[in-house]
Amino acid sequence: MRALARFLVMASLGVPAVALGTSEAPKAPAALWPPTERVEKPYTNDKCLEKCHGLPGFGAGAATGIARVLHVDQAAYNLSIHAQKGLECVDCHQESDPNFHPRTGYPPVDCRACHSATPPEGVYPRDALERLVLKGIKPPPQESQKAEGWAKTIHGKAWDEAHPAAPFCSHCHTAHYVRRSADPASAVHRDNLGATCGTCHVDQVRAYDVGGLLARFRLGGHGKGDLANRYAVTECVACHQGEAAHGEETVSGQRCPTCHRVPETKGGVELSSFHIKPAAANQPGSRALRWVYGLGFWGVVAAGGLVAFLLGFTALYSRNDEGG
Repeated sequence: MRALARFLVMASLGVPAVALGTSEAPKAPAALWPPTERVEKPYTNDKCLEKCHGLPGFGAGAATGIARVLHVDQAAYNLSIHAQKGLECVDCHQESDPNFHPRTGYPPVDCRACHSATPPEGVYPRDALERLVLKGIKPPPQESQKAEGWAKTIHGKAWDEAHPAAPFCSHCHTAHYVRRSADPASAVHRDNLGATCGTCHVDQVRAYDVGGLLARFRLGGHGKGDLANRYAVTECVACHQGEAAHGEETVSGQRCPTCHRVPETKGGVELSSFHIKPAAANQPGSRALRWVYGLGFWGVVAAGGLVAFLLGFTALYSRNDEGG
């Protein structure tokens, strides 16, 4: 019976079948095998991670045929703010049973279940705040209830419209390694924003772009209220502030947007922008302007070099001619 059960579970995970009862090695990594012994309640983090999800390379084939990475780094998770507060895997992944996972998986976790002043109806995990209170865990403080503000940002609106490229909370904060923004290891720490935001906004965080370099050079050419402010293409919230986060009036306290705010519009080419717009793929005019701008810059550099070369060559020829 155990061999049959193992075969059925392996088949449900999309793992190639092997001859049961033989010495032939399985074709899939051992991490894909279900627990050899039944996991009893309570389903703690240690059980979820040590038995399955903490194993390197742990994953499975989804019903769509796409491989799903299901590995969670236990050491990194233990340093997350959620683990520090005492949250268990099953607090977010309710009704999870390590002995049997449906092929379709469980409903996606919606952070708004905890991080909303009023969680949306039907959000998963269900009754999350009430369950945390019953476990003696304090709900997120008011300053961490950001969902309503986020819903008003360009990211939140895109998510509400089911845009395929719209990011959700975990795309920026990660799913299992959430840390405070002041933590240098946080995905949303100011030093890491270039990498985090650049996952989607590749064109906007290119530090070597000529247009961006010249724009930042211009930024350094006038007086500032606070010389400690940094002006870099990867300092995303310095200009975008709450529009890039959760709708706050200010995130970093920097005053750049007071003068340099560029509306977060989808179309159009605005010469006051310091980098190409997020919807650049739909803006051929913006890409063309960037190309012409770069061509003009390097053309001037090349022309200057050529003029200097010709002047030097002419001067050298004149001296030789006079000496002859």
